[in-house]
Amino acid sequence: MIKIGSDGTPPMAGLALRFWFAVLILFIAIILSRRKINMDRDSIKLYLSVGFFSMTLSYYCTYWGMQYIPSSLSSVLWATLPLFIGIFAHFLIREERLNWTRIFAIVVAIIGVIRILSDQKIVINSQILVGSIVVLCGVIVGAYPNVYVKAKKKPYDPVVLIAIAIFIGAIFHSIGATVFHEWSKMVWDFKNIGSAAYLGMFGSATAFVIYYSLLRNISAVKLSFVTFITPIFASLVGWAFLGETITLQEISGVILIFIGLLIYDSRKYYSFLTGKN
Repeated sequence: MIKIGSDGTPPMAGLALRFWFAVLILFIAIILSRRKINMDRDSIKLYLSVGFFSMTLSYYCTYWGMQYIPSSLSSVLWATLPLFIGIFAHFLIREERLNWTRIFAIVVAIIGVIRILSDQKIVINSQILVGSIVVLCGVIVGAYPNVYVKAKKKPYDPVVLIAIAIFIGAIFHSIGATVFHEWSKMVWDFKNIGSAAYLGMFGSATAFVIYYSLLRNISAVKLSFVTFITPIFASLVGWAFLGETITLQEISGVILIFIGLLIYDSRKYYSFLTGKN
């Protein structure tokens, strides 16, 4: 949906529209359910962390990069999220320290990313290469608030947290779109407005509330493994509706990323399959 709306929607304008749709939905939910909005120092730090790093910087990198790369490639790069969360968690969460197995897994996955980015069809096209690097920067920036929220161990209401975080992101992107005159470049048609509304309702409001609800009870690294599913569906949808293709070298890079991700949590997979705790 980001790719569908990217042709006639500048990055910050698209993000501002998407987030204002999400803000409307979430604040209606807060009012109807009479949820309390905590404004103590720790709560404000959580709001700012998720709002600035995830909703503002990370999303801008992703939207900007997806102007130049296929949606399938973007989803593959986002599949590295567990690795970066693992690195941040090593320094911020005592229970999620790295060991040699996990370090090896990270190296394998990084080799996979390098293999994807070294594809001749990407390298000779500077826009695709730069777009891929910018999206990867977005993944790294987006990994931090996941770990920060988990490390703080501060009780929070996921609906309130996401509503205010997205509100912060909406303000930043609205200001950016105004400063860089993106509103005048916006194509106000059903396709672009519809994709922003869809992404606001499902990609932001619904998805993030579910994600941060689960984050209260599941380790940050394990929960981030949901990104395994994204490249499969994004590649199929991109092939079916956008005519996108993926090269053999990219496929080999994807395989290396998945191998690294599987190795990263191999002990838990073994315990699950054998029934041993």
